[in-house]
Amino acid sequence: MVAFHVPERSAAEAVKTSTTRRKTKEHEQTSFIVVPPNTFPRDPRSRQGGARVSEPKPLDILFPGPRRSIFTALYGEPSRWWSLPDLSGRAGVNPSTLRHHLSQMRDGGLLREKADGGRVWFQPDPACPVYEEMRAIVTKLTSQTRSAETILIVEDQEATAQITRILLESWGYTVMEARSAEEALNIFTRDGAGIQLVLTDVIMPGMTGPQLGEELLRRRPDVRVVYMSGYPSDQLPQHDAAFLPKPFNPSSLSRMIRKELDRRATNGRHMKTS
Repeated sequence: MVAFHVPERSAAEAVKTSTTRRKTKEHEQTSFIVVPPNTFPRDPRSRQGGARVSEPKPLDILFPGPRRSIFTALYGEPSRWWSLPDLSGRAGVNPSTLRHHLSQMRDGGLLREKADGGRVWFQPDPACPVYEEMRAIVTKLTSQTRSAETILIVEDQEATAQITRILLESWGYTVMEARSAEEALNIFTRDGAGIQLVLTDVIMPGMTGPQLGEELLRRRPDVRVVYMSGYPSDQLPQHDAAFLPKPFNPSSLSRMIRKELDRRATNGRHMKTS
């Protein structure tokens, strides 16, 4: 695991760095995004529209626990070779947990692997007797809900926002950015119907993240809001608010985003059936 210092520079430089030092009139704060080596895919354009989705309930029953999101990622792009960091980000599963499941799936004949460039790559094995059936099940159960989920990042530090955006886009999300709560409100007024989740810093000049979250939830109670900060979560208005402490790494970011989007989808299904 590697942590880099992030100055306020270009997006390309932000990929190589990950620490943002911020100074305001009230405080000085250093936040980190800890990026493992080889986190980013070699060519994000090769993802064939592979946005991770909130899977319907049948997948929860067929593939309980982490297996659901692992199978959805693998059989959603069956011809792709996955590195452990890429699959961990897409599935929202901790790398150590993912490694355990992949080993079992490989030993069971579901996956094949290869070594290349100092890394191990995984892919569904076409020679597996149930390969076509697995692919058909995942495709059928996800086809009705497959769409790019949109996330709005609200962060006044450009470098932090850029590297967070690069991570989220590499996992298939559509991402929008705002440098202040006021700009976020303008974006939400214009494009709010298409935004499923807002990832906002807590302490910003002007309106704070919690103040922004309260206003967004007043406008759209179904939108998910995740707060991120290097300070304790006791500054948040609700004790159960989704909180991502800094420093965070890609795995913790991915798990938090996936958890909140899945919670939104579950709440939406309950509202439709009530």
